[in-house]
Amino acid sequence: MVMALFFPFIFWVVIFYLVAATMAIVRASLSINIDQDYPISSSVQLVGVKGLEPSLAPGAVSPAIGLLVRVDNGHIYDEYREGGGVTVSYAGVPLAHGHTPISFRVGAKAALTFTVNATAESVGVPEDLFRLMSTERRWGAAQLEVRMQLGWPGWESYAWSVDFDGYRLL
Repeated sequence: MVMALFFPFIFWVVIFYLVAATMAIVRASLSINIDQDYPISSSVQLVGVKGLEPSLAPGAVSPAIGLLVRVDNGHIYDEYREGGGVTVSYAGVPLAHGHTPISFRVGAKAALTFTVNATAESVGVPEDLFRLMSTERRWGAAQLEVRMQLGWPGWESYAWSVDFDGYRLL
């Protein structure tokens, strides 16, 4: 008779501890990335700059900026991307445009590096922008903004700020 009274209590205590242990195991397993599957990351490096002088300067040429783009695939499977465009700006003013490869594949847990040559139709940069750029370079605060758009517009985009101070113009 006493056992009949305690059985429902013991039953619910055991069920409670089983559910609590299961929830703890599930929660702990969610925080552990067993597959080591991480998202894609990317970086850009400035490799060459030319033509960033005032547009009215004698011998001014069109801006040309060389970039080295690295895409790291942290996934455990290959990633395929459609090509796109790259825009290099300073203080919100576009200086040059370039294109990525038409399409590319990054292997599982691998990295891909490609170059982008961004150029412009115009000659030099506007005088006010050149003065701002020169001042910020002296302060050590000059940065180029690089935006890369892959695939259809709005599908996938990346943005970087690249230190420009101290970089020698070619």
